[in-house]
Amino acid sequence: MITEKNTRKIGKGLLCLLFSAVLCIALSCGLSGAQNDEAANLSVTDAASGLGLTSFSAALESALMTNALNNQGILLIGSGSYAIFAPSDDAFAGVTDLDMNSVMENRTELKNILGYHIVWNSDPVEDLTEVTTLRTIEGENLTLDNSEGLKVNGANVTKTGKYGSGTIYVIDRVLIPKKSASRGVVEAANVLGARKFASALKAAGLEETLNGQGPAGIGTLSEGPFTVFAPSDAAFDKAKAALESIAKKDAGTRTLLSYHVLDASSLMNMTDFYSVKTLSGDSLAIDAAAGIVGGAKVQKSARYDNGIIYVIDQVLVPIRLSM
Repeated sequence: MITEKNTRKIGKGLLCLLFSAVLCIALSCGLSGAQNDEAANLSVTDAASGLGLTSFSAALESALMTNALNNQGILLIGSGSYAIFAPSDDAFAGVTDLDMNSVMENRTELKNILGYHIVWNSDPVEDLTEVTTLRTIEGENLTLDNSEGLKVNGANVTKTGKYGSGTIYVIDRVLIPKKSASRGVVEAANVLGARKFASALKAAGLEETLNGQGPAGIGTLSEGPFTVFAPSDAAFDKAKAALESIAKKDAGTRTLLSYHVLDASSLMNMTDFYSVKTLSGDSLAIDAAAGIVGGAKVQKSARYDNGIIYVIDQVLVPIRLSM
């Protein structure tokens, strides 16, 4: 028989259960939030070390890719994150078709291989089980299969870990790209449809500088990473007369192209009014929230192995070249 006394006991029991449930949810949310905050503060090498990826961490350091992967010295416009497929130490030790010691000493070749393990998602992909291919910053695609656990080009994903600029997926095999060269600034600009800008960079001798390398992989004075604003081909066509006039000036074209590039030191010295010094030494106004650079609109982005490229809809001309 249910008496008033029993009813009070049942009521108290339900309240205790409800309180416990609420407490558990609160603690769970708090723990999850703390873990997310902790991950947001991790560098790529910190996260890799936490996952036991000693060889991969050493390779990133040797290739001078850690700053770019941490978004240090890079201006971010819009959303985006990295997906990094990092081979385990056993995977590195198990490579037989390459001399990894030689690769570690050749920065160009090392960047090529590492770039094939790195994906930049300008619109972050939260669930990799929903995609079947991903384009790497090296330029080639990776094939994903989730029929029996997540596999990347046949390599098994064994564990994951987040860091401040993306997610690391540990895999049990080193992936070897088919191409012999990493995707530098020119290749990335071409992929984005900024072919005329890419050709101008090559002609002006700026390609190696923006790739952070000189001949034979020798580092340049300013190794980056770099933020590059590449006018679209349509923008180049629209500015044809101005470009021809600038080309007649002493170092005019090189100055103009350098006006489209930021390095880490310039971003560290960004003013309160969002004005930065470009590689040419001239100031450039930037509204990252609105995606406006010197009056030009940012259209899309791509990563290369030493920075990020944004396609813009106008050619930027510093005041001294417009006179």
